[in-house]
Amino acid sequence: MAEKMILVADDDRDLVTALSIRLRAAGYKVVGAHDGDEAYDVAHEQKPDLIIMDIRMPAGGGMNSTDRLKHSLSTKNIPVIFLTAFDDEEMREQAHFVGCAGYFRKPFDDEEFMESIKKVLGS
Repeated sequence: MAEKMILVADDDRDLVTALSIRLRAAGYKVVGAHDGDEAYDVAHEQKPDLIIMDIRMPAGGGMNSTDRLKHSLSTKNIPVIFLTAFDDEEMREQAHFVGCAGYFRKPFDDEEFMESIKKVLGS
C-alpha cells in the first residue's frame, strides 16, 4: 500500500513542525502550508489524501480555503480535519457546512486525533 500523504496547514510553524514529526513517526508522508492560499495551492499540486487545517490563518483562512477546495474538481474529495483554538457552536456548524471530516480543538488529545486520522484515511 502506498504511503498516505497529509497536508498540515497552520500559521503556527511550530505546530506544523510538531505535527509533521508525529505524523511521519506514524508512517505518513507530510507536506506543510502556513496560510490559506498556500494550503489551496499545495493541495492542488500535491493531491494529499487528507488535509489538517487551522481555521484562523492569514490569506483566506481555513474555512474559505476548504470551501474553495470543495468546489474544485481536482480537490473536492480530499477530506479535511479542522484543528483550531476556537470551539463555539457556530464555528462547528460552519465547519460541517463546508464538509469537514473532523473538528478538533487545540490542545487536542493525541490518541483521539490519530485515531480520527486513521478512520478518515481508512487505514
